[in-house]
Amino acid sequence: MKFSSLRKKLGLTLAAAVVTCSIIGCASSGDSGKPAVTLPSAPAAVVGARIPESVLKGKGLEEVWYLGEVVSGKERVGVQRAYLLEEDLFCVTDPNSVSQRHLVRFSRNSGHAVWYEDIEGTMVHAPSTYHYPETVLRDPELYYTQLDKVVCLDLDTGRKKWDRELNFPVSTTVVANESHIFLGSDLKRAYAVPKKMKVEQWTYLTKGRIEATPLLAGDKVVFASHDGSVTGLVPAEGWDKVRSWKFNTGDRIRSDLAFYDRGIFVASSDYKLYCLRLDGTVRWSFVTQAEVNEPPSIYKTAGGAHAFAIADENKLKGLPRTLFALPLPKGDDVAAVFHSWKLENVKKVVSIGKKNLYVLMEPGASGEKTLLAVDIATGKEAFRLDIAGFNFIPNNAADFGRSSTERGRIYLISKTGSIQVLGEKSL
Repeated sequence: MKFSSLRKKLGLTLAAAVVTCSIIGCASSGDSGKPAVTLPSAPAAVVGARIPESVLKGKGLEEVWYLGEVVSGKERVGVQRAYLLEEDLFCVTDPNSVSQRHLVRFSRNSGHAVWYEDIEGTMVHAPSTYHYPETVLRDPELYYTQLDKVVCLDLDTGRKKWDRELNFPVSTTVVANESHIFLGSDLKRAYAVPKKMKVEQWTYLTKGRIEATPLLAGDKVVFASHDGSVTGLVPAEGWDKVRSWKFNTGDRIRSDLAFYDRGIFVASSDYKLYCLRLDGTVRWSFVTQAEVNEPPSIYKTAGGAHAFAIADENKLKGLPRTLFALPLPKGDDVAAVFHSWKLENVKKVVSIGKKNLYVLMEPGASGEKTLLAVDIATGKEAFRLDIAGFNFIPNNAADFGRSSTERGRIYLISKTGSIQVLGEKSL
């Protein structure tokens, strides 16, 4: 059973009646906290993680919506993976007693299930989406991989459109344009596969494993490799000796690439974060204290755009994992980039609010899980929030901080199936 986005309220009611992948305890600030689906409450012993409103109020936060648990058949199931995409929140459930596992799309705004799809096995790489140009009358699509098979779903309904068993090992998330899908492989190769075919149209050989998700930037598809190279290829043809380009960093690239304001951001194990122009030349680079193995989080703020980059722990020098706040320069000729502040022991960037940046801290000696709010301009601590019980805290890009609805929202997901979304209280 699948729920279209146009009929999700009716679909949810039907789902509750047949108790198939139904949602229990879904509440939002707009419905006075009443469950969206009326089913018996879970016993107190299995109630999922939830931060009380009394705690949130003291931090200037509020609960946007809450989901108590996910039920498949007649049994509660956990969440195996969670992915926050631009469109909505997507979760992969644990298998139920008859080995059914689902990919569920939850609305960012309400927490209601838009649709779910039965899947086989699990997902190693994050799903991705593609929206066709307005001139092409085709529905948007969602892609995911299972081992070496690519599956394409209708993004609006969850209906499977096609799947393809490929003849090479897939090592990245799928990226798509109107005609092709692009993937990297453990075979050190980049691939472009037409959507209607099972074999590649072209392939490009690097000297290392490709782990970074391909990036469509300008008129190129860009691949990064463990050999330290970043290569801009022609989507329909691959390498072209006139139009293609290649840039070499000093060490392997494991991180996904990022793209903002015509800049390609490359995090490398050579202790640097690079910003490349669309022709592959270096606009600027920033030297950190250790390997940079994650893409920066880029947000537009009142004080201008910032990139927040994390350098790994440097055990040889005794330096902890460190977040650097980098004000992004304007213009193309940049002599140097400097950090405005840095913060130690940061695990990941979670979200950006009106005045605060929200980060997940590294676990302490006792294993505590802490969300820290710091002033965007200075890096000074505003408050801490204990988020024990939640296992997945995805980064909320919020359209580079430009989405007024998503700015300041924090998504907390538990393996037991509870989801709590927080937001900043309106003044």
